[in-house]
Amino acid sequence: MMIRTVAFSLLVALWLLPAGAAFAAESDDEEPEEHPVTVWSMDLGTEVDQADARSFFGTLGRDLTPKTTVYVSGDALDYPANFQNGYKSVGLEAGVTHDFLKQLHVGGALAHWQATDIVSVNDLKLLADWRAAPWSFGLRGGYRWSSFAALQTTATSTVSGDTLPAVASCKLKNLAAGAEGRYQGSVWGGYVSAMSYHYSEASCHLNLTDGTMQKERLAADAFATLAAPLVSQLAGVAVRHVGREETLLSSSISGGASWKHDDLVVKLEYWRQKEHFFGAASNTLAATGTADLGNATGVDCTLGLTRGGGVTSGAFVGFGVRARF
Repeated sequence: MMIRTVAFSLLVALWLLPAGAAFAAESDDEEPEEHPVTVWSMDLGTEVDQADARSFFGTLGRDLTPKTTVYVSGDALDYPANFQNGYKSVGLEAGVTHDFLKQLHVGGALAHWQATDIVSVNDLKLLADWRAAPWSFGLRGGYRWSSFAALQTTATSTVSGDTLPAVASCKLKNLAAGAEGRYQGSVWGGYVSAMSYHYSEASCHLNLTDGTMQKERLAADAFATLAAPLVSQLAGVAVRHVGREETLLSSSISGGASWKHDDLVVKLEYWRQKEHFFGAASNTLAATGTADLGNATGVDCTLGLTRGGGVTSGAFVGFGVRARF
């Protein structure tokens, strides 16, 4: 709740920034500066795969100045009841980006996502890109803390020495670091990206039936055993394409190439992602056709296939629209 309140406050403050500047100028009896026309951007999309897993996502952005943009985004993931125990998640993100000089582009965001009855996650994201058209090179970083639902287990009491039933409440933290390179010419384009996630030991508070409370730190394999009913669902979703944004990964790499002819853009992409708890990995190939309508507006249609990591029904389709107004 706190991180969503902070994110909302940040967004409102940035939203009102131009109005505050204009008011200050008028108070000094000076002519107010002429601000550029506000530009809005919107992205909406959906994906569905062979297992009938569906995701819906959208972003709404506002250009406060030619160099500063704020945005909010949300997504929802819905798996059928007979697949991955009907896994569901929802997410919300608020962020800001700013251009320094002509080359340096920086940004930050606060995000929260919740997987029903499994885990609640807060995420801080940072980026910095150096642009020298048609090339750009960037760094990515983040810090994430995850709180898991309570688990029924057993533990040895430090008071009596007996093994007793207990309720475990566990948290897991991780750092993220990565890099990205892009080329975007008038006809051809391409990118490559890589991320690595470094996890601390899980911190678990145990409430035993004799009234004692204990704290334990568990390595990844021990925590995966303790929280198997929860993390097995996260692991199953992490190796699929639909819903991949809200999972706990160990690493990911991706790359793609695009070609433009008149108002048509064709893009081929590849992803490889490895989930954290059991080390399963999958590979995804996708082709996207985009009708470019100009002014960063377009319609996307995607076909793709995921294999590996135990994925058997991995074909998927996607549809998206982008607009500026």
